[in-house]
Amino acid sequence: METLLNKYNQLLDHIFSTPPEILLGQLVVAWVIYFCLKSLYYLLSVRLTGRHRKPISFDRGPEKRILLVGDSTAVGTGSNDEGKTLAAFLAKDYPDTSIINRSQNGALTKRVLELLEGEVDNHYDMIMISTGGNDVWGLTRMKSLRLDFSRMIKLASLMSNGKVAVLFFGNEGSAPFFPWLLKGFLLRRTHKIRDLFAEVCHEEEVEFFELFSSPSNNPFVKDPKNNFAPDGLHPNENGYWNWYKHIWRLIADKGFNKLK
Repeated sequence: METLLNKYNQLLDHIFSTPPEILLGQLVVAWVIYFCLKSLYYLLSVRLTGRHRKPISFDRGPEKRILLVGDSTAVGTGSNDEGKTLAAFLAKDYPDTSIINRSQNGALTKRVLELLEGEVDNHYDMIMISTGGNDVWGLTRMKSLRLDFSRMIKLASLMSNGKVAVLFFGNEGSAPFFPWLLKGFLLRRTHKIRDLFAEVCHEEEVEFFELFSSPSNNPFVKDPKNNFAPDGLHPNENGYWNWYKHIWRLIADKGFNKLK
């Protein structure tokens, strides 16, 4: 007890004897170290414990097929119920259609392109792509991102006769996982990538579905506790359902809810 009291007194002496600018610098360094350790712990625990959900597909034969390809949001990571993921919701609304899920946790757009290339010999009635989030905080170079994304969209169009829907969550910085000091930076990165994706989609004449770009209508901002998984990064079951309701309205508006 006496040792702890001595250490506490030493800490107070340090705080009051250190110039404010030096103390502020030390606090910033301590915060950066904490966030890096927190991120490392999350990534290692996910890999070592296998907490990530694996992608599920619904193979109903060769007649009609939808390909879902992307990152962890297309996999459904964060949901404890495999029936409450994007693939499962699609399977319910397209009961006579195979939903083939070729997504991967942690995939950057470059990796999503590689996953799509693995399906190049197959034809699909529609291809849905969910990507971009990992490129926001993974600091992917914009020039490289444009090249990979453009190639992806061109390939997806060829594989589906132009019936491509790109899903993009427009407020990456809202995730509780990220400290508030980074949220402004992440939001600016998100807007840059959103603009890039929207421009390429317009050029290639495919649909760009932006989800909850405005904080005013974003349930993840208004009620994060009921929409984010415990990891503070992925949607939970309710979050995926809110995503999907928004996606389905956009799909119906474009006539994608009926496959020929």
